[in-house]
Amino acid sequence: MLGYFRRSFSRRSPLKRSRWRSLRRACILIISIVTLTPFIISIFYSMLILQSNSYESDLIDVIVSLTTTSTRFHYELPYAIHSLLTQTQLPKQIRIYLSPTSFIKEQPNLTLIHLKSSIQRLDSSEIVSRSFDKLVQIRLEDENYGPATKFIPIIQEFNKKSQPLMICDDDQYYHPYTLATLYKYSNQYPNSILGFRGWRVRKDLIWGVGGKYEMAYHIIESSYLSEIYRVGVVTANDAYLIRPSFFDSQIYQDFSDVPDDIRHVDDIWLNGQASKRNISRYVIPSCCSHITVTRTHALEEYLARNRMNRFSANNHALQWFGNSWEQDLWYKFNGENAPKYRNWLVMIYREWVSLILKLKFIIYFGNM
Repeated sequence: MLGYFRRSFSRRSPLKRSRWRSLRRACILIISIVTLTPFIISIFYSMLILQSNSYESDLIDVIVSLTTTSTRFHYELPYAIHSLLTQTQLPKQIRIYLSPTSFIKEQPNLTLIHLKSSIQRLDSSEIVSRSFDKLVQIRLEDENYGPATKFIPIIQEFNKKSQPLMICDDDQYYHPYTLATLYKYSNQYPNSILGFRGWRVRKDLIWGVGGKYEMAYHIIESSYLSEIYRVGVVTANDAYLIRPSFFDSQIYQDFSDVPDDIRHVDDIWLNGQASKRNISRYVIPSCCSHITVTRTHALEEYLARNRMNRFSANNHALQWFGNSWEQDLWYKFNGENAPKYRNWLVMIYREWVSLILKLKFIIYFGNM
């Protein structure tokens, strides 16, 4: 009788482990792991990001080159330099090219001392101070190359050498993995220009597209990509990596002979020169987005004063290089040749990291 009740209880008990219940638990466990893993990884990286200013990074064989204006020297530039001094991997030099020399020498506050003072108001840590003293330089150029001052002097200096150069703008706060990501991909693609933002050239050589959906197809940003994507033009506002060996002397010798509007759209000038020499350009995947810190618009103001605009200048530059652009890379509307985009797990991770970086920026510097 006792045995009968024991067997009966065993058959009916909700505590008995059935094959169906085990399978259901396994499914729940798998779904939980798949769902929670991106959040766990994101939280882990968030902790690293929030602590990224508290230790010194290793130096890698990259020189950062940029230029600025007198109006941005004390506003946007300190943010850009601070972001470059707090990278997970630091460059061996950060060069700020200023031109023309005659004008710069008339401005007593455009010096390393004044720049360091502006950065210390943002971050007074000893680590950033030591890195600034070790890495940051100001170089004066007699000739004014406009925005192209960020790359023409340093390409001339390292003529035909393979020294990796990160070219960037002065109005972005670059995420802490910028340099490490560029350097990693440069070792995999040593004969290509690599950047975080770019676009393909239209067959009619007209710059830009209309509508927000078409714009989303046209402008390629690294945080949306799952794999590298070849473009016609990479842009310096999100940074790119080049080697002087990619270019010949035409990139600086021809520069003085081109119309003034083309001289002020430096991205198209550099990419056009690379296209002439069959140097491919790629936008590479990245963990997150940079933060724009633009306050002044020196280029737009210059173009307006001289009765020019960015649209006509870009069109003129694209047409200047004409048949040099790769015909198999023409932009096709409605996303016909769009890149392969990230999946939803990667999207969650990258958006989370970007959010943490933005939060960290606001905590440090306030909301611009």
